[in-house]
Amino acid sequence: MENLKDIVEKIKKKDLKTALELCDNYKDINNQHIISNFKGVIYLIKGDLELSEKNLLKSIELKPKFEDPIKNLYSLNLKKKKFDKVLFYAKKLIELNNINNEYNYQLAYAHELNNNLNETVEYYLKYISLDGKNKKQAYNNIGCLYLQRNNPKTAKDFFLKGIKFGEDKIIINNLFRSYILLRDIKSSDSLFKKAENIDKNFLEFKYNKARYLILKNEIENAIKILKDNINNSQFLITLLILYSNVGRKKDCDKLLTVSKNRIINEPEFLNYYGLKLLYEGNFEDGWKYYEFRNSKITDFFKDISEWSGEEIKDKNIVVFNEQGIGDSIQFSKYIIPLTKIAQNVTFAVQTNIKNLFSKEIPKLSIETIKDCKNKKFDFKIALGSLIKFFFKENLNKNENLLQTNKDNDLKWNKRISKDKPNVGIVWSGGFNGANEPYRSIPLKSLKKIFLLNANFYCLQNEIWDRDKDDFSSLDLIDYGKYNLDEISSIIKNLDLVITSDTSILHLSASLKKETWAMLSLHADWRWGEFHKINPYTSLKIFKQKKFNDWDNVVDGILNELKIKYNLNDS
Repeated sequence: MENLKDIVEKIKKKDLKTALELCDNYKDINNQHIISNFKGVIYLIKGDLELSEKNLLKSIELKPKFEDPIKNLYSLNLKKKKFDKVLFYAKKLIELNNINNEYNYQLAYAHELNNNLNETVEYYLKYISLDGKNKKQAYNNIGCLYLQRNNPKTAKDFFLKGIKFGEDKIIINNLFRSYILLRDIKSSDSLFKKAENIDKNFLEFKYNKARYLILKNEIENAIKILKDNINNSQFLITLLILYSNVGRKKDCDKLLTVSKNRIINEPEFLNYYGLKLLYEGNFEDGWKYYEFRNSKITDFFKDISEWSGEEIKDKNIVVFNEQGIGDSIQFSKYIIPLTKIAQNVTFAVQTNIKNLFSKEIPKLSIETIKDCKNKKFDFKIALGSLIKFFFKENLNKNENLLQTNKDNDLKWNKRISKDKPNVGIVWSGGFNGANEPYRSIPLKSLKKIFLLNANFYCLQNEIWDRDKDDFSSLDLIDYGKYNLDEISSIIKNLDLVITSDTSILHLSASLKKETWAMLSLHADWRWGEFHKINPYTSLKIFKQKKFNDWDNVVDGILNELKIKYNLNDS
């Protein structure tokens, strides 16, 4: 055993040459599994990952239940970024020793690297429940996961739990970021001061400060911070996006020209660049980069091959939506041409919108994602990835996957008054939708429209804090509490829907109801050149002329309403 201790000491002192010589000269055959593990560690430290792996695997072969080489293989595959193998060895450790709580942490992290959200949260929470020594870090990691998935509300809750075990600049700044994304200015003000006091030079704080200033509409001050830190790709990409949003196209293109090669491998940039190219009509490159969208990490059918355009006349394919409800509605029409070349198509959607889609299209079934979990398919494809195969087709304007419930249609026909024009209204979407907060309109900006002698129906189910007082004071008929099945029938019985860029816009226009869209200066990519190919036939667009200024949009709609319905102020 003395020789084994000598080897350990040499490894600790980084005297790797001597340690390796001692391993080679070690004779006791009963401890060869330990020697192989030592050699694996030595080569791992030296950076020879192939020899390291060879020796660690040999150690396991000699003694399958020896934990040390499995732990080392976990670390080795982290270095190699072989995250599937990291998960494999993390599971092995739990199988061998489910008493060691640190293995739950390692397993959670392995699932995190493999984008398995539910399992990641499960094992971090298990680690916490078993009194893991680093609860704060576990809570912080869960919070970061939800931030990555654009869910700051849930992220905030986990950061707040983590802070109970001690504050540091990392978790404080993560909480600060959550409040910024939630548009919670009061809480952001408080966290700004706290984060600044802890470390005003911390890079994450500087980035959050820029985002905070954007939230408060201090655009030039935000631009200055981003430009001062432009060598960091996160600041650079945010500046490119900000230039796009505020309509400074020349500045954006100039910056993109000089910096593109530096950030071409950054996932966030690739996502932004894909959207930019699609907006401008460069579809060949745009679709390629669109595959780097953030939502693509959500894959409900990991073990099924992705369809890439091959013949599928005798194959079954599942199309799943990994994005928002509006995407399900808008892009579902591209499933129709897919049914004409496949044996069977299954459209897997969120439970709350399943009934919106017709079940009478040949060779098409509508299922929930949950119900499809144990079914067999030859191929899969995300709905967002399907578009590129069919977007240029001249789709039949009368073909649509959308349907309404005839009994609901009749019920709402009786309930909705016919004494005045009936207008549905949506002015804001979810806090974290694309291009927020710029695509949503402060409710007070629309007040003069509501003075017209018409019935106005609120069709949105979420009221931002900034709008709550105005909402209470206005004479709006609130139908936002109903589910989308009911909303679709309500829309069918209205005269007109006026909406910002939300799922209701796509629902209304897909139902061929006359729809007026209120779009920001730099709207989502689908309102660029893409919209000209297969546009909604019942849609009229009112678009900002100046960044963050809705006056021309509101005035245009007001005048159109007066003319269309011969309306005066009520």
